Amino acid sequence: MITKYKYFIFSEDPDKLLEFYTKVLAFEIIKELKLPKDYGYSLKVNDGYELWIAHHSKVEGYNKDPYRHIITMYTNNIDTMYRKIRKAKGVKIVQELIHMSEFNPKEKRRVFTFFDPEGNCIQFIGD
Repeated sequence: MITKYKYFIFSEDPDKLLEFYTKVLAFEIIKELKLPKDYGYSLKVNDGYELWIAHHSKVEGYNKDPYRHIITMYTNNIDTMYRKIRKAKGVKIVQELIHMSEFNPKEKRRVFTFFDPEGNCIQFIGD
């Protein structure tokens, strides 16, 4: 049985990427790992949900295959998140805010998708 879930985003420079996740998305740093050959940050997304931003020696620069994994987060304030993301530096909106009913007539929520400053694909879904 799965007892916990974490998602890791590896980066060449986690400190730089951390700025976006803490300042724009307002995720809180809850743990720091600072070892000579391994470091990163655990961010609280919501109760029970963590996102790690960590260094990896095999990761360099911008994500070259950003659609392979899309991190989907649900929000009860999608308009606020959309405005914050649109203003953020280094972010590229790849799907403007739309009603999901365009894809599924029974769906009432809205969605938008973007690349973070390193090209990782994130989408928000909400009312």
